[in-house]
Formats: sequence, structure tokens, C-alpha cells
Amino acid sequence: MENEYLHVPKELKGHVIGRGGLVIKEIRKSSSANITSRSRDEEGFTITGNREQITLAKRLISEKVEEVKRRKTEGSPGELVKIPDKYKGIVFGVGGDTLKKISTQTGATMIRIQGECYITTGTKSQRDMTKLRIWSIVAGARLRGVEKPCNKVCCYIDGWNLPENSELMLKPQNSWLGLLEKDEHYRLLPTEEYEPLQESSCSDSTAYELRLKEDALESLLRIKREKGSMADMWCHFGKVVIRGPDEAEVSDEEQWSIEEATKKFQPQEGQDYWKIAFKEGVNVDQQVLEKNFGQKYRREYHARYDLTFVVSSGHELRGKIWVLNKDSDKAVKEKAVPFSDVKNILEEIYFEDEKTRSRCRGWLALPSRRFLQADILFPGSELDCRITLRKRNDDAVSTDYADLDENERQALLSYLSKLTFTFTEDDEVNGTNLPADETLSKEIFLRHRRCSHRTVFEPQAGFFVILSKEMSLSYDIEEKEERETVDLHLHCKDWDEQLKNENWKPEDIVAKLPEFLQFVKRVQSVISSELRHSNVDT
Repeated sequence: MENEYLHVPKELKGHVIGRGGLVIKEIRKSSSANITSRSRDEEGFTITGNREQITLAKRLISEKVEEVKRRKTEGSPGELVKIPDKYKGIVFGVGGDTLKKISTQTGATMIRIQGECYITTGTKSQRDMTKLRIWSIVAGARLRGVEKPCNKVCCYIDGWNLPENSELMLKPQNSWLGLLEKDEHYRLLPTEEYEPLQESSCSDSTAYELRLKEDALESLLRIKREKGSMADMWCHFGKVVIRGPDEAEVSDEEQWSIEEATKKFQPQEGQDYWKIAFKEGVNVDQQVLEKNFGQKYRREYHARYDLTFVVSSGHELRGKIWVLNKDSDKAVKEKAVPFSDVKNILEEIYFEDEKTRSRCRGWLALPSRRFLQADILFPGSELDCRITLRKRNDDAVSTDYADLDENERQALLSYLSKLTFTFTEDDEVNGTNLPADETLSKEIFLRHRRCSHRTVFEPQAGFFVILSKEMSLSYDIEEKEERETVDLHLHCKDWDEQLKNENWKPEDIVAKLPEFLQFVKRVQSVISSELRHSNVDT
């Protein structure tokens, strides 16, 4: 263990210590160093720890000192966080509740003065985390639409393989990462064990299918009325969990029919309703699909890489990069843009590294606005599904949420152009090398990165299953969360073909829904059976 003295003027020591010692406690926690001082009236601190701990503690203390000096020099109440005027109400929350919640999560303190938000105290990482939270809220609001909310969220229950008159109850589930809220969560499952049926006995699914068709038609018509009316529609498997129900609702005595449970998802004035979250992914091996769904289709691209950024103008931007198969018979520039994956393009990325440029093609793009999120719970199965409908454009020029700061756009393009890939001796891709953090503007945050390898099957004429093996890494300034998942995307060929042009008819898309749902159940039945027999948790 080493000791080192760090000089801090005594008039600034109180700011480093903080009210009730909160600031110095956070620095101790972040650095794992022991930081002591005889009294506030003496200058400086004594830092004890290994070399890495001492260095980090000195940096955090120095950052705090510089922050206080800067604030005194500028005469500012703190660091201004840029928030577009029309999103301030969403960011602030009723009575400032949202800002208070962010402050509790990050450890930084904020104040509002004349409609502006200032960070008054906090380490650099706490400040960055606060800005990331705020700008992420703005980015989400942009996609949802403020003046004209576009995303229709609905939830249905399908008891197609349950016995007749089955009752349902809430059963607790193990916690999984990724939920910001810490609510307990539950799955809606049958009260008794049973042998899964291959046809519906419990309820007539026609009723909910009619509601789904109405909701889908409403959303499709809304897209059709907007300029640039291309779209995409598909579903993927996962688990729907119910978050934070009342204590009485989770008791063993509380049971519901499908019709009664369905009403719990519908907001009614003066009454609580069930809030849900969807965890995508299925723990299934590729061999299961090859055994049951036959021949797989070769794809021209070896892998897809996604990098998601949040910028100070409150936009979410994505770098989407495809790596060509090493034995491809065409140059990368001759390959078509993958329609279902690249939307709202801002600009193509020019890679500086020659090897990367010869095997990769990438774009800087905006995310698509979602117009329908339809979750279907299958209490009689290990898997639920989510149907998604999004509006898309080939480029982002015509989108109404593309008021992006040009400097941020160019800064991101410059950063992504320096990205490189490593290759094995036999020329297979072996991962990405991100540019140094210093090359990324302090107003831009990398929030998520993902690599996916995809395989396509056609188990039924006109319907596809895409197996996506994914490795993802989520960033929250100081913390990282790494996940490996397998996702299953189900597509209808007619939808893909029609929706990539502007002359599609909403009624034609909706007419295909019943057949698509039958396809979903067929795939679901196969996967669920394999999971049960192999005793694998989804």
C-alpha cells in the first residue's frame, strides 16, 4: 500500500467533501482508495491504496476542484444540459420528479433555473451518466412523437394449446438485467400443469385476432398517410413479464380466465393496469432449426455490427456495418443494401483502413419510428411473441425527426471511419477495434454495441425464420453489461416485398395476419417441444 498527498486549497475542500461527506464518499467508492484529512481547515488530502487506486482518486478529486473553479469563473449555476424546448416537460417530469429520479440514479445533483437544467455537483462520470439519461429520454420521445404519438401498444392472450376453461395466475420469475425499474415481475401461466394440446380448446382465438387486425389496420393507415410510406413488419419470440402488480394479485388464490386477464392490460380511468416488459431471445441451438425446418439459405454477409450512440441534440444514431463473406464472388461495393436492416440512412461510412474497406460496408442511420407494438402472451407455451410495425425510409432526409446537428453528424462519421476489424489467419472476422475514446466528442456517448450472425430458413412457402446469434455490450458510462443471446425473427415474404415500395395497401397486409399467426404457432410449437424435451430454460 502507498500513501500520497494531494494539495487542495482549503477554501475548495468543502466542495470536494460535499454536504454530509457525500462527494468524498462517492470518490472513495469509485476509486477504492482510502482518502483522509485531519480537518476542513487544513489543505489537501492523504490518499492510501495501490498505484491504480491512488491515480483514480487524484483524478476524481482534481475534476471536482476544476469544476468548482470553472463555475466560480463563469458565474454559472452549473453545467448547462441542452434540452430542446418541446421535450423539457418530458425530461423534467411532474414537479421535477423525473430529474429527481435521474439524480438519485446517477449521484449528480441538478437544479432548474428559468426553464433550463444545470448539473451543479458530481464527478465526471456522474455528470456524463446524467446527460446520457436525459438525452436518451429526448431520443425516445422523438421516436414516439410528442405532438402526434404514433406508437400503438397493445397486448393479447392466446390460449390455443390450453385445456378448455383453463384458469391463469401470476407466477414470479427470476430477475433479468436490462430493466431500469426494480419492480418484481411475473409471468401469466396456467394454474395447473397439463399436456400441451395442438389445437385451441380453451378459447376461440378469433376474437383477439379481430382486435389485432383492427389495431394493425389503424397503424398501417397512419403510416400510409405520411410522406414516404414504406414500412416493415415482423415478429420475434421471447417472454412477456408483468411488472409490479398489486400484492393481492400475486397470491395463490387470485386466478383469472383469459378474458378477465386480458382486461388487466387495458388502461381504465382511475384503475391500475398491468405493465409489461418483453425479454427477447430463445435458448435454442441452430441444429434444432436445421432438423425441423430443412435447408438454410446462404447470406452474402458474414456478420452485422451495430453501434448505438446518443448525442447532445437528443438523437439516437446508429452505425450499421456489414462484413462480407470471405469467399464472396463480388466486391463489397457491388452488394445491394440489405433492405430489411438498413433504413433512414444519413450517410455511408468510408473506412480509412484498406482491409476493413475491402470487406465491410457501413452506414450512419437514424432509428425507425415504431407504429405498432403488439405483444401476444401464450400461457400454454414457453414462448410469447412481439409483432412490430415500423415506418422506414431509404434515407433520413425526408424524416420529420432528422434535425440533427451537423457537427455531431460529422464527428460520428469521422469516429466510425477509423473503426477496424481483426481477421484470423484464414481470413475470418475476429471482432472490431473501436477508435480511442479521445476521438469521440464529449457530447456523444456510445450506449450499445452488438454483433449478430444470421441464418435464414424457410419452413413454409412464403414465410421465413431468421436465426440471429448475438453478442451485445451495453454501456452506462462506468458499467458494462455483456450478453449472448439467440433471437428468432419471423417474416412474411409478401409483407417484405410489398412494404418496401410505396404502393402497398393496408388491407392486403392485414389480410395476411391470420396465416402469419398460424405460422408463428407452428414454429412456436416446434421450439417449445424441443425446449421441454431438452429441459432447457428459455
